[in-house]
Amino acid sequence: MEENGVFNRLAIGLTMDDRKSLLEKLNARSEDSDPLLYDDTGDPDSGGEAADIKKRYDTLPWYTRFFFWFIGLFGGKTPLQVFLRRQMAQLGRRIEEQYPGIYDYEHDQLLPAFHRAVTDLKDSARFFYDALDMSVNRDKGDFYVFLASLEMEDIHRRLLDGTDPAKVAEKYPGASEQVLRQMGIQAMEEGIAAIGDDRRAVMYFNARTLHCLKELASFLFDRLLVSFANRSGREGKVCSAHLVNNYLRTLNNILYSLKETPPMTLLESLFIFILQDKSEMPGFNMEDEMALLLAQAQKAIAVIRNFNKTVPLNRILRCAEKDMSILPKVISGGEDWFSLYKEYWKHTVEEQFNEYTRNHHRRELIKCFHDFFNGVGLQVLSGAKSDINPEGIPFKESFCLSFLRTFHSVLFIPKLNLILRPILIDGEFFKKENLTEFNDAYNEIFKIDETIRRFERDISIEGDLGKRYATAKMDMSSLSVKRHKVQLVEDEASDEANKIIGRIRDALELMVKVLRGILTKAPDGKFDTLINLANMSGKTDAFANGVINTIKTLTETMALMDKISIMEAGR
Repeated sequence: MEENGVFNRLAIGLTMDDRKSLLEKLNARSEDSDPLLYDDTGDPDSGGEAADIKKRYDTLPWYTRFFFWFIGLFGGKTPLQVFLRRQMAQLGRRIEEQYPGIYDYEHDQLLPAFHRAVTDLKDSARFFYDALDMSVNRDKGDFYVFLASLEMEDIHRRLLDGTDPAKVAEKYPGASEQVLRQMGIQAMEEGIAAIGDDRRAVMYFNARTLHCLKELASFLFDRLLVSFANRSGREGKVCSAHLVNNYLRTLNNILYSLKETPPMTLLESLFIFILQDKSEMPGFNMEDEMALLLAQAQKAIAVIRNFNKTVPLNRILRCAEKDMSILPKVISGGEDWFSLYKEYWKHTVEEQFNEYTRNHHRRELIKCFHDFFNGVGLQVLSGAKSDINPEGIPFKESFCLSFLRTFHSVLFIPKLNLILRPILIDGEFFKKENLTEFNDAYNEIFKIDETIRRFERDISIEGDLGKRYATAKMDMSSLSVKRHKVQLVEDEASDEANKIIGRIRDALELMVKVLRGILTKAPDGKFDTLINLANMSGKTDAFANGVINTIKTLTETMALMDKISIMEAGR
């Protein structure tokens, strides 16, 4: 699970009990008790069944069929065609009588009341467009998991417990990291397999509802409405139904597919995702904000339901296309919920056990540091995020900088410098470039503390990066914009820290090469010895041993830096 994943943030800030309490309060505030949005029961023209004109004609009395045959003789049409025309005219009159101001059958025109109804539907659908854009469209997998945590609470808790590395390690003491990971994966697979058909059906219904809402919200209302125009003799805008029949068919299918009112669990999850942007504002009240969103949602739902009741789309399509067999079609969508849900948990297990492994290696490194620094603890950067400063700037390189700062104060200044400084002052190199290399490496290592302190000031609340980070965290724009600004500062801090670590690593490596050259006493290599080595060594091996121990310490320092880098690379 990503450290900044949507579900992770929401789950931390809102417990399951909080969500249940909110759900109960939303249900109590709800004024919508009608479970249906689209009711076609008992109306064969609204989508219940296709009209079989031939079958209807064949069941007519012989004298009625003779009448249609006789009428057809004078119009050059078959009896069935005459009968169809009569049926269409009757359907058109029923529309005009039952839904006045919506459709003019004789002129095949959608009337001003239809234009107003579509405009209202467009405005209501806009609410769901914004709601979905701030929730499902950000991360569909996160949303499904968040929704499932309430719809399938027992499964969710089972997955949380079964894939928690600490709990798995407690259950299997002494197991290797690989075995623990396998146990976590197995628990995840068994938890998902325990989802029964009834639970799948509930989640599929939610996913389909989301998809239908998205299709309605993104329907090309403007293209349909722009086809309307003022006509002489009419008050308001009208349009030929046949001209826009493709749009009408699409809208008819969407509304037919969105038959039932979205369940409260789905609305609650939408609302919580929407309110991410506001949750950090002063004075934020979750319950009040949820109640406001519920009122807006129910108003939008009421408009959709009213449109279905007052606009007979399927009947109009049958008249416009002269086809009594037209029926709305159920649109597909939502089938991907299970694969996204499972993929989320697979990714979660992988990330959690990666983090567990990193923390394990981190603890091992700290033990190594304890021995390396003779029991002295790491000197943590005050401006970086840590246990003692959770508001600091998070960047993974802070661990290595803390190590280097501690190395400088505990080992370099009191010990290694006793060997290196005499070489800097009195050493006479055979090769001038070796002197330059020694000086460059020494100066970079000597000023480690100064370099890190300068960077520490920059990331502090008084520094440039620290101020920009605090400003970005307080940004009142959209959550995505805010996160982008925060991430830019974090990346800049990480880049600068990487440059510092890189320079120090290069200096340590160069210093080791120069010191090894001094001990080899071989004038044919790139790194040569000292002209006055004998004078500096004296009659004892103290100087040579000091250089050997310095090389060893510097080498161990670089090895530990490499281990830190490997551990952090898994982030």
